[in-house]
Amino acid sequence: VKEFLKGHQVRAVKAERNAARVGAFVELEDVLGKLQMAELNSRQYHGEHTITVDDAQPRNPYLAKKACPRLIGPSKYCRGWNIRGHCDWTEACSFRHDARNFVNFGADLEYERVPRGSAKYDELATEMQGAGLGQIKRIRRVVNKSQEAAYEARRSFLHEKHGCVVEKELWHGTACSVLDKILTTGLQCPSDCRASEACPVSGGKGLATTLCGTDCRYCKEKHDWDMCHMFGLGIYKSNRYVTPAAGSKVRSLVRCRVNLGNPYLIEGNLKQGDALHSIVRCVDPSQHIDALGKHAWDTLKCHDAYYVKGLGHEAKTGFGVINSEYIVFHPSQVLPLYVVDYEA
Repeated sequence: VKEFLKGHQVRAVKAERNAARVGAFVELEDVLGKLQMAELNSRQYHGEHTITVDDAQPRNPYLAKKACPRLIGPSKYCRGWNIRGHCDWTEACSFRHDARNFVNFGADLEYERVPRGSAKYDELATEMQGAGLGQIKRIRRVVNKSQEAAYEARRSFLHEKHGCVVEKELWHGTACSVLDKILTTGLQCPSDCRASEACPVSGGKGLATTLCGTDCRYCKEKHDWDMCHMFGLGIYKSNRYVTPAAGSKVRSLVRCRVNLGNPYLIEGNLKQGDALHSIVRCVDPSQHIDALGKHAWDTLKCHDAYYVKGLGHEAKTGFGVINSEYIVFHPSQVLPLYVVDYEA
């Protein structure tokens, strides 16, 4: 890459592979003009290949006035909406992310009580009791038509991409103080910023990361690794992260249908505790795992989730998990189905 950019001082290079597309993000020391950009696009890579050179324009104030093309485009999602780029400048997005452009904007959340003694109540209660999680108070079915439509659209996309998808019903634990909000807007991937106590939206809720986007004037400080988000800033399926609301002993677990697409199996401990903490999408983790599984990373179609196999007593504290966990990096791959309130 540096050879291709000869004549321009390179500050940093980050390789990128998205399915069959191969490229790189490059940070330069100096600003390029239109003529310089045109000259770069006329060069040949290794003297024989024509490639495109685009201006990423990070932190361009003009772009902050324009709606994000990813958010209003076919995918209707931009991972950079809550990423400031504290750990990786290439993941930040300089465009505006209006709330009205999110798929769940204006969504109606409803709950339907699941009768005690019904088949679904008994199924969930048996599973909860088998895990020794406590006494069940009530079970409610989650009704969010907007989230259901978004889930089906994402499922169709991944099915077309892979020819099939893996779906499972899994538990999600979170802070009960934000339960209604996340079930209305959909479970979102975490930000790379800490929740500021001064923030009227995210403050005072005991959250590790903010609920806000990059337009928040309070939540700006970097979220550092603290034995958390071991396999990236994704949505985790596990019951380990439940915290009750202030002044209450009642906790809530959310039963979700999860579209894993083509999941990647991780069967070892991390070589370093924070090795994957700051990644914001499903990338090849093999160089950070101490024991590789039987299946190599699919470089053509890539993967859509991590399945981290529980290692039991072989799990190293801070480097591996005792019980299996699943991590996805797109909110429309998770559909909340039921909320189980229980007292531990």
